[in-house]
Amino acid sequence: MRDRENPPDRLAPDTDDGTLELQDSGQSLEEALAEEERSAILAAEEKLRSVEKDLEELKDRHLRKLAEFDNIRKRTEREKREHFRSALMDLARDFLPILDNLERAMAHASPEERKSNFGQGIGLIRRQLMDLWRRYGLEEVETTGPFDPNRHEAVATQATKEIVPNSIVEVLQKGYVLNDRLVRPAAVKVSVRERESAVENPDETS
Repeated sequence: MRDRENPPDRLAPDTDDGTLELQDSGQSLEEALAEEERSAILAAEEKLRSVEKDLEELKDRHLRKLAEFDNIRKRTEREKREHFRSALMDLARDFLPILDNLERAMAHASPEERKSNFGQGIGLIRRQLMDLWRRYGLEEVETTGPFDPNRHEAVATQATKEIVPNSIVEVLQKGYVLNDRLVRPAAVKVSVRERESAVENPDETS
């Protein structure tokens, strides 16, 4: 039985005369096996690192794609909402003259006409239309405070000492906002000091 501690010498290439020469590697069998095992482990670790690197790259690309898809989805939803708001704004502008005419009809009707079936029907239609639009965010512009050039349009002035200047004296046409966006400013009459009115109309003081 051969000695495991001393493996046979390696065979050298054939010589010209057909004989074999043995070369001693100087390693025992255990050393040779241990070296082969280390080489296999190193190769496996290198392969594992390569696979982990590829996996990280795939994971990174996957996360980037998910982020891109999420951004596209959010942008699409935002654009859809903006298109809807824009279309609703255009519809509200077309609707307001109809509402104005309904309100003028009610304002010029006599008390008896308002109490009639016809008058009550007109009032009911107006309320239903306003309830419908309120669900979509349409509201009247507030006109109980001072004049606001961002939401009011001064189409007339009234000189007075009894009212604080730059106050709204009368609403000539209602204004409306849709989801806090101005659809139409309120046309109002604004108070001014009497001396300011005199300066604006110098012919009246001569």
